[in-house]
Amino acid sequence: MKTIINLSPGLFGIQPNEVYRGAGFTVTAFMFPGDIAALALQNQRGTLTLLPYQDLMIWDAVFDGQSLKAKASQAQPLRNDARGCFASHQGLPANYGPVIDVWLEVEEEAITVRASTADGPCRIQPAVQLAANSTQFSIEMVINNLAEQAQPLSYMCHMNYACAEGAVFRQNLPGCALNIRDNPQRVICSDDLSLYVDQAEFFMLAPCGRRYVTRFATRQFSYAVLQRPRANSRATAFVQPASCSPEVAAIPMAVMLKAGEMREFRVTTGML
Repeated sequence: MKTIINLSPGLFGIQPNEVYRGAGFTVTAFMFPGDIAALALQNQRGTLTLLPYQDLMIWDAVFDGQSLKAKASQAQPLRNDARGCFASHQGLPANYGPVIDVWLEVEEEAITVRASTADGPCRIQPAVQLAANSTQFSIEMVINNLAEQAQPLSYMCHMNYACAEGAVFRQNLPGCALNIRDNPQRVICSDDLSLYVDQAEFFMLAPCGRRYVTRFATRQFSYAVLQRPRANSRATAFVQPASCSPEVAAIPMAVMLKAGEMREFRVTTGML
């Protein structure tokens, strides 16, 4: 059984407002300075801090007392600014409207926060799902082209993971699909992953013993992008699932979302 709870803008204020509690979950609405609405989605293991009216970006993800986010100079979110957040949506069509609807979907073992933009040439519907007693969560995006013309699309689920020095990376791919060791480039892009596996899995093993994972279907995200942090050219940041390569994304109109076409994306990530 699924319960729907609509969240109106009036629920978000300076004082924290608990909008749901039950089944091992707590959801609290509040505002950061600058009138930026936020939701704290909490289970028994940790908390996701979401910005529902900013395309449902994930500001922070904390599990077992450990933030997954890389350190940033920004201590709090800014309006229409993805800097400093843990996860954001990049490469969306430019003409989608603002988020106008936010709601919870409560199930026995999971809770999902969903959002939807106003109808226009393009409508996006992001979502974040957290299971009970879990340190992993899912990031979803539905993109619907409501226009009569095709629109460019180069979607990436951008995650700003803290990358521990000395971390070891593993993936369920042959070495030829993703060459990190001998690649001098700061931005490293895989081959088309759908040629190798249906479900890609990337692991980051930190020296302290913590293990992180990112999983996605290669029919949705055909590419994986990794970036070397500037401070340490030998280190590699965790994977960014992408619908096309950065080279293709840089070419105007190279990848198009057809008129009336809808695309769905889902990434599962977090701690093992």
